[in-house]
Amino acid sequence: MIIWNPWHGCHKISEGCQHCYMYFLDGKRGIDTSKVYRTENFNLPVQRRRDGRFKLPSGMQLYVGLSTDFFVEEADEWRGEAWRIIRQLPDIVFRLLTKRASRIKECLPKDWGDGYENVLLQVTTENQQRADERLPILLDIPAKHKGFMAAPFIGEIDAEQYLATGQIEEVLCGGENYDGARPCHYELKNCVFQILYKWA
Repeated sequence: MIIWNPWHGCHKISEGCQHCYMYFLDGKRGIDTSKVYRTENFNLPVQRRRDGRFKLPSGMQLYVGLSTDFFVEEADEWRGEAWRIIRQLPDIVFRLLTKRASRIKECLPKDWGDGYENVLLQVTTENQQRADERLPILLDIPAKHKGFMAAPFIGEIDAEQYLATGQIEEVLCGGENYDGARPCHYELKNCVFQILYKWA
């Protein structure tokens, strides 16, 4: 798995953020995670080899913003440039994950149309409340590819009505790490913990 963090830092906005792994890891290094900054790896996807070819191999999947949220407010000034990088690499799949579903539409590029073929938009849904809050927003946004992640999986989720729309291509599920991690009960009735393999 290759991760692209064009910026670092985030703010806790829901109960799923309570034991955020980045806050834990940054805390051990004396870093204030609430301060968002552009990283030195901003141009990682478009780095080239000596022969001029891109370093990233065609067809790979790039996980974007695992030390931040792609739609965090402080990154508004850099996001346009990030979208330009994404447009340059139509043969790379960019996996964007966010808890800020309400900001997605206003932060899309002007040429988004019905979505970029190489972008998978995903929201996190840690429990039923957040699934019912974020999934309708995601489903209302034009995008070629959509998914959601039940993580941290801290409450029962019935997503049948959202899956029935046929728009969701991928569902992932996971728990928490490090100190204070809450139990992850995959066995809960009606919970979603399947993976649909269109992006495999």
